Amino acid sequence: MKKMILTVAMAISTVAVFAQAAAPAPSPLMDKKGEMYLPEAGDWAVAFDASPLLQYVGNFLNGATATNNAPTLNFIGDNYTIVGKYFMDDQTAIRGILRIGFNSNSVSALTPQDQPTPANPPLPTVTDKLSFSSHFIGLGAGMEKRKGHTRLQGYYGAELMFWIASGGNDSSFTYGNAYAATGTTPGTSSAPTYHNFTNGTTQSYALNSGGRTITDDPGSVFGLSIQAFIGVEYFILPKISIGAEYTWGINFWSQGQGTFTQEVIYTPVGGGANVDAQVTTKGGSSSHFGVDTGVNPTFGNATAATLSTGSAAINVIFHF
Repeated sequence: MKKMILTVAMAISTVAVFAQAAAPAPSPLMDKKGEMYLPEAGDWAVAFDASPLLQYVGNFLNGATATNNAPTLNFIGDNYTIVGKYFMDDQTAIRGILRIGFNSNSVSALTPQDQPTPANPPLPTVTDKLSFSSHFIGLGAGMEKRKGHTRLQGYYGAELMFWIASGGNDSSFTYGNAYAATGTTPGTSSAPTYHNFTNGTTQSYALNSGGRTITDDPGSVFGLSIQAFIGVEYFILPKISIGAEYTWGINFWSQGQGTFTQEVIYTPVGGGANVDAQVTTKGGSSSHFGVDTGVNPTFGNATAATLSTGSAAINVIFHF
């Protein structure tokens, strides 16, 4: 009986030893649940700027509660830029950058209506209105190659980006009171009035006063960037990494001529009846060419940084 028990115990021990020897060692690229740390073919990824999170943690640790706002998910380069990837295989990814933005706003103000003097009862007020808009359309694409056999991964590649944007706000004005060629409305002792949206006051225009603005178009901007990038990522959790990236590239943009239109009342050269007319003047154009680390020149309210991952971006990337 003792010999039988000893034989069974030895057999069980032998099977356990062989089972342990045959079992594969846990992979350093896989967690305890069997989930892979690194991205694989067919995975997608979205990148976010890590700066808000780092600022939040830093302020929390040093007790700066007054400036310790909650972190937000800002996209790389700019709050309105989407940066994504698609992995063709474990070491190759296609990068895409997209921003499509349109903004339109208006402001209205009440202005006294031109009326005979005295008016009894007073005539109702009229409305002056300022409308302004802007746009930014940008696209970018590139190829990324990866290198590394651990959770620390290096990558490099190149991308092409182009954009078209308004060089500033396109503004147009409408007024409740019409101009009069005499410089004043018949039957009144004052010139027509309008609301000055710059300083919020009501002003009047008399003969040869300089005119009131009708439209202001700063001109559109077209830009093109070709840049190389190199970076590093460390996967802190399966499919979640923290990385840093540097870029170097060629950047070109050109802004067309703007136009500025005013309504004016003037006396023709040589005399004659006063004239109420709209006069349009053109502004200058500009262009830029540069080769440098990081592609982020600015023009008006548009910036190429809205399409760039920055010369030294720190980001968090989620893969799925």
